[in-house]
Amino acid sequence: MGFMNHELALHVIEQALQYGIKEFCVAPGARNAAFVYLLAQIPTIKVYYWSEERSAAFFAVGRIKATHQPIAVVTTSGTAVAELLPATIEAYYTSLPLLLITADRPRRFRLSGAPQSIEQVGIFSCYTILEKDLAENEFFQLDQWSGRGPCHLNVCFEEPSKNDNLECARSFSMGIFTPKPILCDDSHLLDEFIQKCQFPLVIVGALNQNETTPILSFLRHLKAPVYLEAQSGLRENSLLENLRIESVEDVWNCSSQHGYPIDGILRIGGIPTARLWRDLEETNNVKVCSISENPFAGLTNGNIIHTSLREFFKNYRLSSKPIYSFQAWKNANRLYQLELLKLFEEEPLAELSLFHLLSKKISEESKIYVGNSLPIREWDQAADWTNKHFQVFANRGANGIEGQLSTFLGLASPEQNNWAILGDLTTLYDMIAPWVIHQIQPLKVNVVVVNNSGGQIFAPKFAHPSFLNSHQLNFKAFADFWGWEYDCWHEIPTTILGSQTSRLIELVPDPSATDRLRKKMQRM
Repeated sequence: MGFMNHELALHVIEQALQYGIKEFCVAPGARNAAFVYLLAQIPTIKVYYWSEERSAAFFAVGRIKATHQPIAVVTTSGTAVAELLPATIEAYYTSLPLLLITADRPRRFRLSGAPQSIEQVGIFSCYTILEKDLAENEFFQLDQWSGRGPCHLNVCFEEPSKNDNLECARSFSMGIFTPKPILCDDSHLLDEFIQKCQFPLVIVGALNQNETTPILSFLRHLKAPVYLEAQSGLRENSLLENLRIESVEDVWNCSSQHGYPIDGILRIGGIPTARLWRDLEETNNVKVCSISENPFAGLTNGNIIHTSLREFFKNYRLSSKPIYSFQAWKNANRLYQLELLKLFEEEPLAELSLFHLLSKKISEESKIYVGNSLPIREWDQAADWTNKHFQVFANRGANGIEGQLSTFLGLASPEQNNWAILGDLTTLYDMIAPWVIHQIQPLKVNVVVVNNSGGQIFAPKFAHPSFLNSHQLNFKAFADFWGWEYDCWHEIPTTILGSQTSRLIELVPDPSATDRLRKKMQRM
């Protein structure tokens, strides 16, 4: 039986390598032993060993974002497989090539309730774009996978044996990952949007680096007002300064009051973080057109052009040259920003002010990962407008708080200063993440944990205290446990020295200052 396990494992890994997979995140167990032994014998790949599957999968998501290559996660059978679901959902909604290789008990155990026998086939529901269930002498070609979303290979092994550790003398051919192209000829939808909307606002969400140049060119030719989220890589670009709307607080009223009643939203890239996007569900008279590499409109209404952004904007030509008069709105928007900067000076210990000051101190060309809930919103709202060529990332597929630290560590680069800005509850969700750090090249890692004593994103909206999950915890013991450097900041230091190793910075806003700043902003 062990020989059959070995041959089946060999076939699966061979397919993965030919597809172009060079990195594997492995959580070893008895049932996936044949994979563990085989992968350890292949010198041309990188294997990361994990003790916990959920964080392993999110680390793989980070590696995909960093390398733009498919990454595999390999698990044993049973509930270990279920731990992959949150990261699989994230990869599904962001079209990431995440390969899930799950070991299983033989098919005869299904619906038996035997130990470590759960129903693994179909466990990821609609969140994988391809699924194969394999047993001995069953073969497949992984090139059926488009590479534009997760793939699940469920592999049924007999009982592990010493033959799982067979020496593999075979040499493996390594393929080159080429995602299947997105075939789309919907440019007429953009033409129609431009023709029908007199007062459009463009929102640019998450982009890949190779997409920014043609999109920048399009925006400069369109000359419509544009709101640029940090993940776009264009937020601080000086070439867009004359088009840039820097704040979208109360955007509908503010634009209308200054002669530019928004009647259309053109979304380019990822689903926006800004609140105005959710407002569109209740705004029936605003047309919406989305252009994205992900096939999701992000709303219950509006058109979606599912296409390669780089190719689409390289080839797109405006069929007309409308003129948009929004200078009065832009001037008012700029005055709002100047007032906001004054408030940051008045309340330097408020949470939003700390974000602003931190953004000014982080060194140029740093890689920055911003966690979900408040941090990503506060970075977009408060980060400095000086172009320091940051690369800003986040997990905005399903907007969950799981796996944020693991994703960041997968994303981090040895050549750059790496910063994560995470909430306190978010960090508590992923305390196993540093497990992998000794398996990575030396990194300059700074993890900023914004300890505001709970889920403060709910404070303005829900009166019941249970929404806050309030606590009095601090994070020094967490840093000590993993052997990381530790600092605690109640204000941003005049000079920030980048860590040469791994450092946790506990950033503690003043709740009274935060509350005062919020009230002052409401009066603006």
